[in-house]
Amino acid sequence: MTKIKLIIVDDEMTSRNTIKKLLEDNAEYEVVADFSDGKTAIEWLRKNEIDIMLCDMQMQEINGVELMRMVHVINEFLPIIVISAFDDFKFVRGSLINGAANYLLKHELTKENLIRTLYQVREKYRIVPEERMLYHRIGYCIKDKNEFKAEVIKEMSDKKFIDFTYHNVVPLAVSPDYLFSEGVMPSEYKQELGKAVIDILGQILGREYQYVVYFTKQAHLILLLSFAGITSTLLIINVVKNLTGRLQRQIIRMLDTTVTMVVGEAQANLEAAVQEAYRLDEILKDKFYFGGNRIISAAVSGKIKYRKEEIPESLWKQLNFELSDWKRDSTDVLNEIFSYMEEVRMDREYVYHFCEKVIGLMQEQGMLMEEEKERVLRRIRENEIFEQIRIEIMEWYNSRKLHAEGEKDKYSAIVQRTVDYISKNYDKDISLERCAEEVGSSYTYLSRAFKQETGMRFVEFLNEQRVNKAKSLLLRNNITMKEVAGQAGFRNYNYFFKVFKENEGMTPAEFIAKN
Repeated sequence: MTKIKLIIVDDEMTSRNTIKKLLEDNAEYEVVADFSDGKTAIEWLRKNEIDIMLCDMQMQEINGVELMRMVHVINEFLPIIVISAFDDFKFVRGSLINGAANYLLKHELTKENLIRTLYQVREKYRIVPEERMLYHRIGYCIKDKNEFKAEVIKEMSDKKFIDFTYHNVVPLAVSPDYLFSEGVMPSEYKQELGKAVIDILGQILGREYQYVVYFTKQAHLILLLSFAGITSTLLIINVVKNLTGRLQRQIIRMLDTTVTMVVGEAQANLEAAVQEAYRLDEILKDKFYFGGNRIISAAVSGKIKYRKEEIPESLWKQLNFELSDWKRDSTDVLNEIFSYMEEVRMDREYVYHFCEKVIGLMQEQGMLMEEEKERVLRRIRENEIFEQIRIEIMEWYNSRKLHAEGEKDKYSAIVQRTVDYISKNYDKDISLERCAEEVGSSYTYLSRAFKQETGMRFVEFLNEQRVNKAKSLLLRNNITMKEVAGQAGFRNYNYFFKVFKENEGMTPAEFIAKN
């Protein structure tokens, strides 16, 4: 279906983005271009025909009244909807006198008000949508991978569909370092942030340098910058360095996030530039391990070799055992597994798969509800940096463990503090006297209260914690029995065997054989 074509002229990027968002996927109206200044809009309108223009009244260089007069010299009958923050009657009247078709206030800008105003203008001017070939301004955005090909870009350029000279092209890959706050939809957030970066690019580059943008499904931006006619390699290098530096600063200042960029070398022909651009995108994916907030030269950057393998069975068995009881602290083994994955550079899909299994175990233990599980997994799947995934999992584990412990605590404050102290220090040389000192209680009172509330004497409870740790370590089957005893907190090797058999009804060796 042919749509009514609109353009937006407003020096505020957020205002332009708001209107584009309100009309996104609209069946009747389509924003075909937007401009941050009237001069660029005028130049574009000399080559193109549209149905309706929306413009701000207060802009630098050319204000709304001047812009309307200039537009109506080019196209006397083009309807213009004024959008302004001022609701003063004289201001509204002045806009209408100077040729505005209608008036919208920014603080009243809703989807309903915008559509209603567009409909009124459409009826008043009897606008019937037509198929038009538009000569796109510099900065044409490609969203279909099938269009990001040398032959397609050449054809669009030769037919004057885009303003791009395809000689001496420098590719550049850009990826905002997305940080997902609670309550946001990651995929939508990435799309919106990516669009904002495209707008910032447009403001920085203006019309001085021709460029094409490929907006990937991962919300990466792949740029082809044209330096046709420039023979100085040093000048090209300086321009690209200046661009990446400005872009990095602007994104931090305006969007409150960092960015990762991979810079390619100048290519004599478009085919080589497109191939290089795809290679940059592959290098960009390596920020999964090398982290974000950096500018990388593709000429000196090697590709990470990922390992496609599962977590070692011994590590997974240990984690599975520890997560099977909310009373056990799995922090150490979780951190050890993440360190292992980072060290071997485990493939991203395998990292995601491991996180899914961990979240599944947490759900089985009642630490996560089904809807929480799905929300966490969405955030992890959209995350492009390993360390952020690690932090996400550890924060969720610690917060849900505390929540689960809070729901299940049945002890008095003093006994609970003692239990917590034992859980954190079972591998050290601790005693009831030391615990009484830590919690501010007498030895006699704590001994009696502890036995009454837990059903075990202090030493029995301590040994149970140590045996549980020993069982977890024995599942690894890659350290000596003496090391297991020491890491579990037993200072005497024979005492370790005695306590283990009393608690489990089998020796450590029999436990290993059974598991």
